Amino acid sequence: MSSGDDDGDWIEVRRVTDPIGADMIRDFLHEHDVRVAIRGNPQATRMTWSQTTEVLRIVVAPGDLEKAEEALAAMTSESTHPFRGAGAIEDESEKADKFVKPRSAIGAAFLAVIVPIGGGHFYARHGAAGTILASGIVGAVLGMVLAGRGELVRAWALLVAVDMVGAFFAVRRFNAKRVPPESAQRRWALGAVVLAFAAALLTAER
Repeated sequence: MSSGDDDGDWIEVRRVTDPIGADMIRDFLHEHDVRVAIRGNPQATRMTWSQTTEVLRIVVAPGDLEKAEEALAAMTSESTHPFRGAGAIEDESEKADKFVKPRSAIGAAFLAVIVPIGGGHFYARHGAAGTILASGIVGAVLGMVLAGRGELVRAWALLVAVDMVGAFFAVRRFNAKRVPPESAQRRWALGAVVLAFAAALLTAER
């Protein structure tokens, strides 16, 4: 070791209070050919009545500073880095999908009936379509109650049926991870609402 790399001249790159964390950083740097040491007492423990914690300093040889900084940056980086290998970083949405349980198509159809405000599509994670259908269903109910348009019960029944049947297939798309974009959901759901109201009004008794 040269005099420029004398132990007393080593450069601090991290400060931690966790001995396990300090060991992990030291081992990580060591694995990447960085001359590294821990300054402080890794064996010190924090007493329950104490307000202070032993500070551990991670120091590296001056000649390895640049290498150490690259390695530490890679240790916390979210992108692929030579120090972390060539494995691709998994997308967060893909991670989330692994924890989403498959949904029941029969359950979606059933929910559309017991929660007749687009419940089937909401359950199937087709929120845009569910919102449009819910608006149409609520609109039909308000038309019946406030405007006395009894024929709108047909629009209500049609939209509940659309939610029930559509949710059955929407769940299949969700389980296959093929949920259509919100714009497409809105278009067909709006079309269903318009057709339901048109059918109800055109078949009304004169």
